Amino acid sequence: MNKKISFAGPCITQKEIDYVMDAVKNGWYETYDKHAKKLEQKVPEYLGVKYAIATHCCTMALHLAVMALGLKKGDEVICTDFSWIATGYAIAYSGATPVFVDIDPDSWCIDPKAIRKAITDKTKAIMLVHSYGHPAQMDEIMEIAKEYNLRVIEDAAPALGSRFKGQKVGTFGDFGCFSFQGAKITVSGEGGILVTDNEELYKKALLFATMGRTDSKAVFWSDQIGYQYTIANLTAALALAQVERIDELVAKKRQMFDWYYERLQSVKGIKIIKEKENCKSNYCYSSILLEDSISVPRDEVLKQLKDLNIHCRSGFPRMSLFPVFEQERRFNNPEAGKVEKRGICLSSASNLTKKDVNFVCDSLLKIIGA
Repeated sequence: MNKKISFAGPCITQKEIDYVMDAVKNGWYETYDKHAKKLEQKVPEYLGVKYAIATHCCTMALHLAVMALGLKKGDEVICTDFSWIATGYAIAYSGATPVFVDIDPDSWCIDPKAIRKAITDKTKAIMLVHSYGHPAQMDEIMEIAKEYNLRVIEDAAPALGSRFKGQKVGTFGDFGCFSFQGAKITVSGEGGILVTDNEELYKKALLFATMGRTDSKAVFWSDQIGYQYTIANLTAALALAQVERIDELVAKKRQMFDWYYERLQSVKGIKIIKEKENCKSNYCYSSILLEDSISVPRDEVLKQLKDLNIHCRSGFPRMSLFPVFEQERRFNNPEAGKVEKRGICLSSASNLTKKDVNFVCDSLLKIIGA
């Protein structure tokens, strides 16, 4: 059996080990949240924003954003149709309706033109995704939001370190949400963080994240329904070490993309998803689209790669097709449909070498007959 080439996985150094051991030994008693607080300082410092709440996962960060903005039943939130289901569910948890729209075929991020077409008098917000680390077109999106007085939530789960026109993603909208799940660029196993520059929204989100507890009348007093969404200190210690290495980790991912691009850019029938003008992607997952000229089905390509111990991943299925959302489906979203059927996220684990990437490319080209 060939060496396993993983789809995703972290780069762990002695720094991470030291931080976690410090949390094990010293992250208790009066210092029970020592590393969580440091994480909530480090991420805003890196992004250039004021406030952060570290959460058990990014889904919880997204839910907090929705709740803090007061979205509710009868409200509509325009959302990309191409994402992990947490994006859609975070909206649905509040009773609001996600309205799924199509993507830009060149970035796989939400298409601003599709946003405009979906706006109704019930539209209250936009939830975009910086898909696979590629920045969405934030100038157009924020212009639309301003024109129609809409709130903006950035699902930047895989996109820490990415920039649009020099500004880090997650800092444009009312809220930005990042993930530390084990397949992301910075990991803690599970984990996420919510960021904002708005003090009022931060306080609302914090109240929801901490069981609505204020201690205003007694110890453990709760003033409203809330959730236990805060991160564990041990988890935060690992995330903190990773965030402190973010520039190094982005450089690794961008080098990996360059290796793939060098090998695949001229192959007929393969479209490489590359950062657009004015964008700097962290290339969390290097991705391609198999065009119609390639006759081998995408799933057969993935199967044959897996037989070689090469683990790649299909594009996301459209969320609007899921049973829970079928009755609310409004748009066919053909570009998202193409990626659903023909998109491939290439092996992008942080431990891959140039030799590994070449083996992936050689195997892929042999399978498709290129």
